[in-house]
Amino acid sequence: MQQLRARAMRRLPVAFGWLTKRGDAVTARWLQPVLTQPEIRRDTVRMLRAALADKQLLVRAAEALPAFTGPALIVWAAEDRVMPPEHGRRLAALFPQGQLAEVADSYTLIPLDQPAQLGQLIRDFIHAPGVIKR
Repeated sequence: MQQLRARAMRRLPVAFGWLTKRGDAVTARWLQPVLTQPEIRRDTVRMLRAALADKQLLVRAAEALPAFTGPALIVWAAEDRVMPPEHGRRLAALFPQGQLAEVADSYTLIPLDQPAQLGQLIRDFIHAPGVIKR
């Protein structure tokens, strides 16, 4: 993790380089607790090991998605190199009421690359007819 202090290392494809086009300042702040606090580093390692230990976790989660019958907005980056756009289309198709919105000029971390567009998509979705109001 110490190598990620340097912007050049954070921008590599194996780090955050293919996840965000313009979010380097934010990702640098995300790393600070891991780089400076041993207890955060310890908990991060524990969480990653636990998540990687169950190889079927994501398969089970994906199999359960069609059971959700409410409206579902899937927002995907059109230029995503980590999670290709076809994956977004497939995910949206898993939901009976899935709706896909593709965002241009963004990689995976849409909230960092296109926050205003993401906000507008969410606003439009929750105000659309047929979306359950609570």
